[in-house]
Formats: sequence, structure tokens, C-alpha cells
Amino acid sequence: MRSLVFIAAIALAGCQPTQLPTPIEVGSEIPADNMVSLLNAARADTGLGPVRENARLSQAARFHATDMVANDYFSHTGRTGSSFTDRARAAGYACAAAENIASGQETESEVFTTWMNSSGHRRNILLRDAREFGIGRVGNMWVLMMGRGC
Repeated sequence: MRSLVFIAAIALAGCQPTQLPTPIEVGSEIPADNMVSLLNAARADTGLGPVRENARLSQAARFHATDMVANDYFSHTGRTGSSFTDRARAAGYACAAAENIASGQETESEVFTTWMNSSGHRRNILLRDAREFGIGRVGNMWVLMMGRGC
């Protein structure tokens, strides 16, 4: 019986989410609550349901924004080769659906307008099955992650 308990404990330990490494601190900023209003207004205009912020998705988004600023790059692929789904899983979120990144915009309204004027970014914001989002900002580096909420 002890061996079964030990084996079960080892198996369950393998299911635990990987922790994101601590990024180099560069003054992470958390955007105001305005982003949820912008997202939900755009989604409502097209007949889609609202999304809500998910802390784990925001953690993954902040990590990527911090990493891009600290290491001077701009890409959906992390410098270690990670994808947005890899970063979301490392933060404990298994259902990431899309990622938008932007650089240079000073306000949430400005970055949101930029994304909505880009067909690919707009498509991500208006994903029919999106239920949650995460947002990360460091200076004028922005990362938005959309999730399915599963």
C-alpha cells in the first residue's frame, strides 16, 4: 500500500504547473482597469460575451513584457524559444488562445486602437471562445493574452 501512495504522489507531482522564472526587474507596471472595459465594449459591439481578467494569464503577460524590455527584443517567441502557450502553462494556465504584443503606445486606449486596426490582433480580441484575458505592461511594452477559461 505504501508503494502505491508513493507512486501516486510522484505522478501527481508531475502534474504541477511549472513556475515562471523571476524576470529581471525593470519596473513592471499594471495597466488600469480600463482594458477590461475596452475589450468588453468591442466584444459587445460584435455580439460576443464579456471576458474577465485572469491573474495567471496576466502573470504570463507581465513576464513576457518584462523579458522583452530587459533583453531588448520584440517577438511572440521568447528568447528561450517559448511560445505564448508555453508561458501561460508555466504560469498555471492551460487554455491560452492568443497573444497580442505592442510597443510604443503610451495609454491603454492607444494600444487598444492599434490592435483593433490590425486584422490579426483584432481577430484575437474577438475570439468567439475567449472567456478570459491577461494583460502585462512594462513601460511602453504591452502583452495581451486571451484564454478560453477552461
